[in-house]
Order: sequence, then structure tokens, then C-alpha cells
Amino acid sequence: MDFYRQVFLRRVSENMRKKDESPLFEAVSEHYEKNAEDAKNYFSRYHSLKERIAFYKNKVMADLPNYLISLESNLSAAGVKVLYAERAEDVVREIRNIVEPSRKIFMSKNDCLDQMGIARLLKGEKMNLRQIRPGNFPYSILPETSGKVVRRWQEELNLEGLGEDADKGKNIGTEQVIALNKKKLLNEMFSGSVALTGADFLVCDPGCVVLVENDGTQTLPVSFCKTHIVVAGIDSLIPSLNELEYFSCMLSSHAHGQPYAWNQLLLRGPRRQGEVDGPDEFYLILVDDGRTRILKKKHRRSIFNCIRCQACTALCPVFKYVNSFDGMPLVGPLNCVADPIKNGFKESGFLAFACTLCGKCSEVCPSGINFQELILFNRKEAVESNAVFSIERKQMKVLKRMLLKTGALQSPYNRFMLKLHFKKQFGQQREFPDFSQKSFRLLWTEKNKEN
Repeated sequence: MDFYRQVFLRRVSENMRKKDESPLFEAVSEHYEKNAEDAKNYFSRYHSLKERIAFYKNKVMADLPNYLISLESNLSAAGVKVLYAERAEDVVREIRNIVEPSRKIFMSKNDCLDQMGIARLLKGEKMNLRQIRPGNFPYSILPETSGKVVRRWQEELNLEGLGEDADKGKNIGTEQVIALNKKKLLNEMFSGSVALTGADFLVCDPGCVVLVENDGTQTLPVSFCKTHIVVAGIDSLIPSLNELEYFSCMLSSHAHGQPYAWNQLLLRGPRRQGEVDGPDEFYLILVDDGRTRILKKKHRRSIFNCIRCQACTALCPVFKYVNSFDGMPLVGPLNCVADPIKNGFKESGFLAFACTLCGKCSEVCPSGINFQELILFNRKEAVESNAVFSIERKQMKVLKRMLLKTGALQSPYNRFMLKLHFKKQFGQQREFPDFSQKSFRLLWTEKNKEN
């Protein structure tokens, strides 16, 4: 998690210097805010639907062992090999056991995979990895000022091997570039390659993996690769297909801006006899990654209601500036609650204090998670466990001792030292406020003398 902390701090500091990219983050934020507002008009009983989603999620998490057994039993009967992993390192170990280093892995971006840093770990293992950017994000909303960022993304696509189309891709819009990227992917997926994806939902009855997307990018590797590996958290479970409509419609409306998912894949196993496409091998790796620790915290268990729409992250005044330009999250309000419990408050407790408690995340959450309340629980636990930084405790003690003394701030030396000490914490975009030349006590005394 130290890696994520360093990336978080670096991206925040970089954004302070790259003011030309601010309109980009604002455009992403406005897009998700519009989605959340429009979603209220898509459903006649919107708030009842939010409560229903929370109810079904709570139902699964309250009886998680039995639902996991049901899912594994149904998927195994369909030919899926179900594996379990404790941490990200265990996931990579299982992938290495399945895939030979020479085989190409097409990895779709997914919240579960991103949070565990699977791409970074696979590259460290010298695996032949090819990352696929999904086209779900509407690039047409990006402002003209973000052209430099979009061009950088086009270069990352590496359109070599497409002949005249490659030259064409340098001068056309992002939607056409996505189409060219699909064409290039199709040319690479017929040689025993591997598809590595996440899962939006895992349906226990009858047992299937659900992928919700809006452009068909994930359909390509799932259909044409010989081996398909799905990595999903144990909190992705929903009871049955009867409830899937509620979840997929809520996810599509808040993430993609459409009342119904344009493309919804229900995968039940490897290719059967007579089927035209599909993988020959199908693996599902269920990841704990600290989720059972959160289950023990009754007051924070509601974090499992999350359906990973990313609206809270895109609208957060802090974390939206830590995102990459295509809206994919690195950390967000969800991590402020989950990561300190998963990794320990001494290692990840700083996230609980990165939130401003503005409440925007709770306002747009489609499953009704009260993020402020959960983050306050984390802050309380961090202080009680002495997980806050020791230097901060010392600073507060010195400040408390100083402010309890009458006239302490009247001293020019004390004012100078206090301003010097806290100036760095205020950042480059704010100035430390000047102290009043007279204390309230002195001003009150002078006022009474005048009267």
C-alpha cells in the first residue's frame, strides 16, 4: 500500500503544477454528476431501488460462506475452475501457474485489478502483458484543453501494424482510434492468448460471471482468447438472476449515463460443443484482500454495498484529481474506509484524513452508502490506536500548550514560528492567514472602555 500512498501524493503534487489539465478533471466530474441526476428520472421509485440494492448486498454478506459454496458448486458443474487467493501476490502466483510466460495476456482495466496493482505485479514477473483500455468513457465530453492528454493516450495505443490506418489514427478523434484499437486486438487474439478480466457481479444462482460494458471492448478477448481468467472480490456476489436487473441498470445509469447496459455478458463457463466462440479454459479467482476483516466491523460493513460505478471518486473534490484522465480510479472514498482496515491503520490510516467530509460521495452513491459516517469511524479508530503520525501528535500538543496560555500569540516570535511551521501543510495554492494584531480579550476590553 506504500506504493499507492506514494502515487497518491505524487499525483496530487503534480496536479498543482499542471493547471492546464484541471478542465479535464472538471469535465469528468460534470459528466458523472449529470449521470447521477439523470438516473433519478430513469426509475419511478429511485430511492426504493437504492434500498433494495443495499438489502440484497447485506443479505449476501450476512451469509457469505453459504453463498460462496453455492457459487463454486454451480460454476464447477459448468466446467469453471474456482480458485481462492488471499492477497494480490497470491493472484499473480495462480496466474503464473495457469499461463506460460510466452503466452500473451490481454488484461482489461477493472477496479478490482487496479486496486491490487495486478498489472504492476505481472510486469515485475516478466509476463507478456497487453493492457486494454475500455471505451466506456465518453471521450467526446473532454474539453479542447485536454487534447495533449488525449494525444498521449493515442500514442500509448501503439497502432503499428495497421498500415494506412495507423497514419489515419494520428489525425482522427478518439472514437475512431478506439475502433482501430479493436481492429488491432482482433489481429492478435488468435494465437492461444489469455483474457484477464474482472467481474462486475457474480451471480450465485445459477452461477455466472457478469460483465457490464458500453462499447464491446471486453467482448473481444472473452470471445477469441483460448483461456479466460476472471479476478473478483468476494463482495461481488448477488443472490440470483432475479436481482441482476436492479444492479446492472443502476451501474449503467451512474457509470455510463444510460438506463440499460448496452452490452451485458453473462458467462457460465468455457466453450461448449457446437458453440462458435468462447474460451477453452475458464478460471475464476476469488480474492479476499482484507474483506473478511471489514466483515468483522459491523458499523463499516455497508461499504460492501458498493457496485463500483466510480461516481463518488469522480465527484470527490480530493480524489478526482488523483484519477487518470479517462476517469479510472486509483483511490477514492471507498478506499478511505476499506484500506485502513485491510492494511492496518499504521500503514493506510492517512486515507481516513484525506477526506473533506463534504458529503458529495454519499449524495450520488446508487446504493446509499454513508461515506462520511464510515470515515469518521475510521478516524476515531485511528486516533484510539495511536496510528496517526507521531509528529502530528507532537505538533498538536505544542499547539495546545501554546494556545492555552493567555497572550501566547501576542509574541511576534511565536507568530513567526507558528506560521513557518504550518505554511508547508497549507500547500502552494493557499496562504497561511495573518494573525490578528490584537487578541479578542484586548479588543473586548477596549470596546468596554469606549462604552
